[in-house]
Amino acid sequence: MKTRLGAFAAAIVLIIGISMVGIRYTRFVSKTVYQESTSHLTEIFHQSNKALNELVNKNLTYLHMWSAYLQKASTENEICDYINKVQEEIGFSGFYFLSFDGNYKTITGETGYLGLQGNLDDKITQRNDIIMNAALPGKSQMLVFACPEVNGIYQGFEYDAIAVAYDNADIVKVLDISAFQGNAGGYVVHSDGRVVIDHAPESWETAYNFIAVLRDHSGLSEDEIMTFSEELKQGHTGAMLVNLEGRNYYLIYEKVNIQDWALLGIVPADIVNASMNELQLNTLIIVGAMLFSIASFIIIMIIRRSRLNIKSKNTQILYRDELFKKLSMNVDDVFLMADAKTARVDYVSPNAEKLLGITAKQIEDNIYVLGKLHPQDTEGQRSKHLRGLLVNEQREWDFEYVHKKTGEQRWFHIIAMGSEVEKKRKCIIVMSDRTADKKMNQALSDAVCAAETANRAKSTFLSNMSHDIRTPMNAIIGFTTLAVSNIENQEKVRDYLGKILASSNHLLSLINDILDMSRIESGKIHLEETKVNLSDILHDLKTIISGQIHAKQLELYMDAMDVTDEDVYCDKTRLNQVLLNLLSNAIKFTPAGGTVSVRLRQFPSTQKGCAKYEIRVKDNGIGMSQEFAQKIFDPFERERTSTVSKIQGTGLGMAISKNIVNMMGGTIDIQTQKNKGTEFIISLMLRIQSEQHRVEKITELEGLKALVVDDDFNTCDSVTKMLVKVGMRSEWTLSGKEAVLRAKQSMELGDAFHAYIIDWRLPDMNGIEVTRQIRSLGDDTPIIILTAYDWSEIEVEAKAAGVTAFCAKPMFMSDLRETLMTALGQKKEQNNDGILPQAGYNFKDKHILLVEDNELNREIAVEILTEYGFIVDTAENGAEALEKVSTSKPDTYDLVLMDVQMPIMNGYEATKRIRKLKDPAIANISILAMTANAFDEDRKKALESGMDGFLSKPIVIEELVQALKNKFTLKQ
Repeated sequence: MKTRLGAFAAAIVLIIGISMVGIRYTRFVSKTVYQESTSHLTEIFHQSNKALNELVNKNLTYLHMWSAYLQKASTENEICDYINKVQEEIGFSGFYFLSFDGNYKTITGETGYLGLQGNLDDKITQRNDIIMNAALPGKSQMLVFACPEVNGIYQGFEYDAIAVAYDNADIVKVLDISAFQGNAGGYVVHSDGRVVIDHAPESWETAYNFIAVLRDHSGLSEDEIMTFSEELKQGHTGAMLVNLEGRNYYLIYEKVNIQDWALLGIVPADIVNASMNELQLNTLIIVGAMLFSIASFIIIMIIRRSRLNIKSKNTQILYRDELFKKLSMNVDDVFLMADAKTARVDYVSPNAEKLLGITAKQIEDNIYVLGKLHPQDTEGQRSKHLRGLLVNEQREWDFEYVHKKTGEQRWFHIIAMGSEVEKKRKCIIVMSDRTADKKMNQALSDAVCAAETANRAKSTFLSNMSHDIRTPMNAIIGFTTLAVSNIENQEKVRDYLGKILASSNHLLSLINDILDMSRIESGKIHLEETKVNLSDILHDLKTIISGQIHAKQLELYMDAMDVTDEDVYCDKTRLNQVLLNLLSNAIKFTPAGGTVSVRLRQFPSTQKGCAKYEIRVKDNGIGMSQEFAQKIFDPFERERTSTVSKIQGTGLGMAISKNIVNMMGGTIDIQTQKNKGTEFIISLMLRIQSEQHRVEKITELEGLKALVVDDDFNTCDSVTKMLVKVGMRSEWTLSGKEAVLRAKQSMELGDAFHAYIIDWRLPDMNGIEVTRQIRSLGDDTPIIILTAYDWSEIEVEAKAAGVTAFCAKPMFMSDLRETLMTALGQKKEQNNDGILPQAGYNFKDKHILLVEDNELNREIAVEILTEYGFIVDTAENGAEALEKVSTSKPDTYDLVLMDVQMPIMNGYEATKRIRKLKDPAIANISILAMTANAFDEDRKKALESGMDGFLSKPIVIEELVQALKNKFTLKQ
C-alpha cells in the first residue's frame, strides 16, 4: 500500500513537472507571438508619429513666415487677402490674432475667447511656439498652433501672437491606420494622460484622459497603471497587452517630439494574432502528447524504486526515535507536540517528570495541568495563543512554574512553532529550563544596582564639593584680596571682612553636610528647619555672588514684593544651595553685558501659620531648547551644543536642586527659550515664626508723606505698600525729572514730602543728580538712595550731593523701618563696629586650658578667647594637657577645650585619664571637644570618652560663645 502511495506521489510530481515544461513552452510561444506583433505595430504607428511631427513642424514654419510678412504688411486689406490665400493653400480651419489673455480676432473682424487649455500668457511672455487644444462654443475641439514673435494691431485689436486652428477631424487624418480594416485606433496625449487628439474606433466613447480610461475599463492594477503613466512622463517607447471591456488589445506608445506629447496606438489582439493562434494550438497538442508518453514511462520506474526506499526509511525512523529519547533524558528541555485547535497533546518527551514533577501521561490527558502556558491566557481562553499560531510561525515567551514534587520556583523559556501534519495544524512546544540563568542574572542585577547606588553617592559628593564650595570660596578669596589692597581704609576692610564672614559661614555649613558620609552613602538628605530671615538670605546671597557678577560684567537685580513675613522656618543651607546653584548657572550661561535677576514674592496662604513664597531666578542668557528643558532635572543631563560644551559641569546640580525643593514640599518649574534666556520659578510653603511681631505703624512717621522714585513699577508698588503699612502717605514715580517736579509742587502747595526713596540708576538721571536738584529747591528732607550695587565708591559724592542714607535692594519691611528711622533721626546707628558677636555674659578672669596641636588654630582660638576676657593656657597634645590638669589646683582651670586628633596622646585618651584622676574636683572638670572630626560617630565617641560637649572646626564663634555661656551659667 505504501509503495503504491509513493509511486502515485512520484507520478503526481512527474506530471506536475511535465506540465510545468508545457507551460513554459506555451509561454515561450506566446512571448514570441507577442514580440512579433508588437514589433510590427510599433513600426506602423511610428510612421503615424512621423506624419504628425511633419504636420506640426510645417504649421510652425508657416506661422514664422506669416509673422515676418505681417511685420511688413501696410494695410489691413493686404493682410486679409494674404491670409485668405494661405488658408486656401494649407487647409487650416481658422486664422486668429491672439492677445496674451486668450482673446482673439479673425480677419473678418469676429472676436471672442479661444478657450486654450494652458498657461497662454506665460508662453507668450517666454516667446515660445505654442501648440494647445482649444474649444469654441458650438464647435468641436481644435488644435491650435501659435507664434508669439509678432506684436501689432489689427482693426483696433492689439495682438501678441498669430495662430491657426485645425479641427480634430483634420488632424486625425494623418493618424489613419488602414492595415487593420478600421479596427485600429490612436490617441495623442499629454504625459499625464490628457487627450490631445482622439482617433479611437467609432464604437468607443470620446475620451478626455487615457489614464482614466484604463482605470475605468481595463483589468490593469493601480501599480501597473502608475508604471505606464511614469513611462509616458519619461518619454519612453514600448508596448503592452491590455484588456478593455473583455477584449484584449495591443497598446503601443511612443514619444512625440512635441511638448510632452505621446502617440498611443491600440489594435485588437485577436485581429493581429489570427494566424498565429492556430499554429500555437497545434503545437501545444503535439508537445502534450509527447510529454504524456514520457511521464508514463518515468512513473513505472519510480514505483519500482520507491519500494526499495521505504524499507530503508522505516529502519532510519526507528533509529532516530531511539536516539531522540536518549538525548532528551540528558537535556533541560521538555518537548511537546499538541493540536493547535484543541490543545490535545500528541507527544511529550520522557524527561518531563524530572523537570516538571508530573508524568507524561498526565500532560497528554490535559496540557493545562501545567497551568496557564502564556501569561496573557485567561480561564476562558487558555489555548488562544496556540490556536492563533500559523504554520511555520514561531512565538517565544517566559513561563514561571512551581515544580509539582519539590515546590521549587522554576523559570522556563517557551518556544512555540506552528506546523502541519496530515492537514492538521500542530504546535511544537519546547520548554527550556532557565532557572540557573535567572538566578545568576538576578544576582548580577543586584550587584549592578549596588554599584550604581555607590557611584551615584560618590558623584553627588563630588558635585557638591566642586560646585558648591567653589562659589563661596571665590567670594572669600576675592574680598580677602580687596581687604589687603585697602588695608588703610578701615571702613572698607570692615565691610570686606563682614562679607568674608558671611561667605565663610555658608562654606562651613556646606562642608558640614558634605562630610556627613553616612547620609551621602545612604542617599538620604535630612532637612533641618531653623529660624531664618529671608532678608538675610537674599543679602548674603548677593554678597557671595557679587564677585562672579562683577567678573562676568553682568547686571544683577534683586527685589522683594509683598513680603510681609520675613522670619520663617526652613533649612537655610539647603535653600542657599538651591539658589546658589540656580544663580551660578544663570551667571555661567549669560554672556557679558547680560542681566541676572532674583525676585521674592509672598502670596496669601489658606494654610494657618504658613505663607506661600515664590522665588524667580531669571537671566537673558543663551537659554535652552524645549526638548532639553523637559529633562533638565534628570541626573547628568547637559545640553549638547557648541556653547554649553565649553562650560564645565557635571549635570547633577539641577537634579540635586529639584530633589531639595521636593523635600521642602515645594515645586520648581522652568520657562526658557533658545537665545532668549531662562527663568526658574520656585514655590515654597514655609512656616512663619510664631514669635514674629506684627508690623506696627511707626508713631513718629504716621501721616507723613514719602515719594518713591524707581524705574521699575514692581519696586515702586512694593515699597509704596510697605510705607502705607508703617503709617505714611506714599506716592511714586518712574522718572527722576518728575520726582524733582513733584518735590517743587509739594513745597509750593504746603504739603512737602518728609522722605524720598530714590533708585540710584534711573533712565533719565541718576539718583545723585535727582538729590542735587531737590536740594537746590531748599528741601532738606531725608533722601534715601535705593540700590542693588555696592555704594562704597559713590558714597562720598552722594553725601556731598545731600544723600542722607543708603539702602540695599531687595528692600524688606525690616530694612525699610530701620532705614527710615535712622534717616529721620529717630534711631541711632549701632556703634558695634566689631565683627565678633556680643557674648551676653561676662567671661572676665575665666581660665581655659586650650589643647591644640596646630599652631595656627591655637593662635586663632587664643585671640578669640582673649577678646572675650578669658585667661588662656595652652597645651600641644593630650599628654601635656593631662600633665597640666593633673598637677593643677582644683580651681585653676574653669574649662578645657580639647582637640581630638593629636600626636603622642589623642583627646579621647587624655579625657579618659583625666576622668580617672583621684581628686574629684579635678577629674570632673568641664571638657569640650573642639575638633574637625564632625561625623555623628565622632560626636558619640567624644561623649562616651567623658567629654561634656562637642564643637566642630572650623570654629563658629557664635556656637563657641553660646557653648561657653551655657557651661558657665550651669556652673553658677
